[in-house]
Amino acid sequence: MIVLALLAQLSAFILLAFSLRRGVLLLASGWPPSLNRPIPASPAVLILIPCRNESESLPGLFDSLDALDYPREQMQVVVVDDGSTDRTASLAQTWCAARPWARLISLPQSVGKPQALNEALTLFPPSPVEHFQPTSGMGGEVVVIYDSDHRPAPNSLRALVAPFADPRLAGVSGQMRVVNGHASPAAFYTMLESHVHQFITMRAKDRLTLAPALLGSNCAYRLSALRAVGGFTSGALVEDSDLTLAFALQGWRTRFAADSLSEHHAPVTLRGYLKQHLRWNRGFHQVAGKRLPALWASPQLSFLLKLELTFFSLGYADRLALFAGAFFTLVDFLHPGTFGFPRFVWLIYFGLPMLEMLAALLIARAPFQMYLRLAYVPFFFALDLAIAVWANLETLTRQPFKWSATERTRPPETTRP
Repeated sequence: MIVLALLAQLSAFILLAFSLRRGVLLLASGWPPSLNRPIPASPAVLILIPCRNESESLPGLFDSLDALDYPREQMQVVVVDDGSTDRTASLAQTWCAARPWARLISLPQSVGKPQALNEALTLFPPSPVEHFQPTSGMGGEVVVIYDSDHRPAPNSLRALVAPFADPRLAGVSGQMRVVNGHASPAAFYTMLESHVHQFITMRAKDRLTLAPALLGSNCAYRLSALRAVGGFTSGALVEDSDLTLAFALQGWRTRFAADSLSEHHAPVTLRGYLKQHLRWNRGFHQVAGKRLPALWASPQLSFLLKLELTFFSLGYADRLALFAGAFFTLVDFLHPGTFGFPRFVWLIYFGLPMLEMLAALLIARAPFQMYLRLAYVPFFFALDLAIAVWANLETLTRQPFKWSATERTRPPETTRP
């Protein structure tokens, strides 16, 4: 019984720790952003587009790339066809043929997004930026990633590369805006998660210099930093999150560029939502198992950065503490005083996320109808709990990691000036 009582207090402590992090990030998200130093010229960029069976989405992305406000002589686009079985390669070849700054790589069989990107970097390394002086801070090449379902705004690329004036910077993530949050409850909840993650968590971590996470699209990397960490990890389910920790371990910084906007659509079905979130859960298990021991053994990282990256890589681990706390609370209700689980924990644990959601919707200038859809939150939170349990069971029983493609609906409309 003493052991269970200690476990009750431990679960309360874990829930409060996650809540304290939420509170700090919520406050810090309102701080003024740091200013980027001006870049003397537009750096040469290599834009990689990994795709597999994306014939429905690619035309819209191509329209967005054509509309980018960026010098074509400083821009090279490489479409990486990862063993597609539809018209992806032929569509890409037709588009590239009319543009001297675009190329197509067709891999004979699918190797997954991370390895496909590595293949492209081997065959098409970025051109040297000869007109930059070493003191400019750019120091070389910038690699940009766009998924085929994204629609970057015309000025997004300039905003994305601006932070690279800092020579300590390894990677930048721009804003990824879900535009079909009205389409279904699943799309709304995915949009809400994205708003909270970017407008609260990422903004705050950028202001606090706590390694804001790299995202899988509308993101940019310094090639020398990529090479220093061995490139993209082949087989990684969340290669962007893996790189976030890899860069930190090498002493590099990451940034969030909120002014770089790219639109995309979220899955609209429950099946699509389940597959996406299960992949994210399993992916974070990969990252935690691979990176956390080295993270805490590193003498060069601050305690606060180690702590924040631990919270980040554990992902949805607080759900397990929630189950334990719910059990102890139920026993205390049936048999008062058995474990003494502090009930005020629940007010803090559920209250702060609600404040985050309201703040994120306000920042996004969401219409009033979106606030009414907050009624979906309890259902999807319960679904997230079930997914977390499912993912943990798969990891504990050593089920193989399986990558699954994100559900695609109709192609998003192209963003125009």
